[in-house]
Amino acid sequence: MPIPAALSLLPLLVPTPLSAASVLGLTTPPLHLVLAVDMTGSSKNPAYGYARQARLLAQSVMLNQVRSGDTLSLLRVCSGVQTVADFTFQSKSGARLARADILRYTDALTRPCTGRGSAISAALSQAGTLAARTTGVRDVLILFTDGALNDDPQRASLGGRVQTLLGASATRQLFLAGLSPEAGAGGTSIRDAFVKALGAAADDRRVLMAGAYDLQNVYPVFAERVKKARSGA
Repeated sequence: MPIPAALSLLPLLVPTPLSAASVLGLTTPPLHLVLAVDMTGSSKNPAYGYARQARLLAQSVMLNQVRSGDTLSLLRVCSGVQTVADFTFQSKSGARLARADILRYTDALTRPCTGRGSAISAALSQAGTLAARTTGVRDVLILFTDGALNDDPQRASLGGRVQTLLGASATRQLFLAGLSPEAGAGGTSIRDAFVKALGAAADDRRVLMAGAYDLQNVYPVFAERVKKARSGA
């Protein structure tokens, strides 16, 4: 099956060349990567291209960040939270996750939602629950969302849930990507309203945010932070 153009370009997102040992996954301690993709709201609108960006981020993480020994949890966010995958990746040869598997998981993860409602806050809680299972393993948490909270019945608890994630000793990185610059209620951008809802958590050094059109610019920073998370920094 031909590899989509977006996937074929993913190595360009790696900020620095990887050593042979890193490519084989032989010298790096394991991580638990939890990736949640919000497919509600703007993510369903092809005019904004959010679904394509969500696929690109998911493919980038699975191709460039997952090593043998890592645990990978994938969550699809609609009116509820669907677990698309949750497993520890093992490879005797040290090879990365197969591209065919990446495409299969990505297709399932970014399937458009039907109906109304958004479970962004619930997804963050579930991410924390999944991460807590792998004790002694550092956690990297990624949420792709436009940040629109109007349809999230638990939106008032968002800041507290993020603080709980950051309060876990194993949490090394929380990457919030895809935040929308569109005007929301009262003329405030959706991104700014989302950041305000995070409260003090938005200022935590482990929180990295990317706007809807900034993914390629910010991804190399995220990749470098993942590298530091593996090293224990």
